[in-house]
Amino acid sequence: MKTFVLCLFFLLFPFVSSFSQIKPSSLSLSGGQGAISSGLRFNANFTRNKDLLTVSIGQKDIYFVYQKNIYKKIYSGPSLEYYHNIPTLGLLSSIGIYEKNEFRIGMTNWFAFSLGNPDQKVNFRDTKLLFFYLSSELSYKNLTLSGGALWFEEWGYLFDLKYTKSLTEKLAIFSSAGYNFYKDGNYIFSMGINYIF
Repeated sequence: MKTFVLCLFFLLFPFVSSFSQIKPSSLSLSGGQGAISSGLRFNANFTRNKDLLTVSIGQKDIYFVYQKNIYKKIYSGPSLEYYHNIPTLGLLSSIGIYEKNEFRIGMTNWFAFSLGNPDQKVNFRDTKLLFFYLSSELSYKNLTLSGGALWFEEWGYLFDLKYTKSLTEKLAIFSSAGYNFYKDGNYIFSMGINYIF
């Protein structure tokens, strides 16, 4: 893991440092069970002109996403992740379908290929589609209802409801609860804090 993080840093440093217009947009710290992650997670989000950059560090993974602004509220770009001891390469797309006043509708699509099987050694011969995730989000004021489909060895479906409460102009707390129908099924719950620059 440490070797991968160092390699990622030296690989991305020239790329990121050349972006003179990179600005932080938000930081968040969360914990619990989410749609495609679990445990403690730290997210750092940045903007470069209209583009989005995300660095996320979890208990068993770390990933970097650069999303180019394609058109209006449509973003898409590569993701590079180190997941359970193996590197993955994918594509993450976010689509803002409708937004007016405090009402929003959006979609997220993320898929990635891995160089081997999780928790095993890297093996190029075992390169495969690791996961495919598609979700829709409906937001009004402080509430967001999400529904999605996840393929990770087999299909599963999930939904959750998220509530965000502003504490100050820049600080907010959030919590979400839902159910994941993947395999035997289980309840999902997470909470965290968000700082907006």
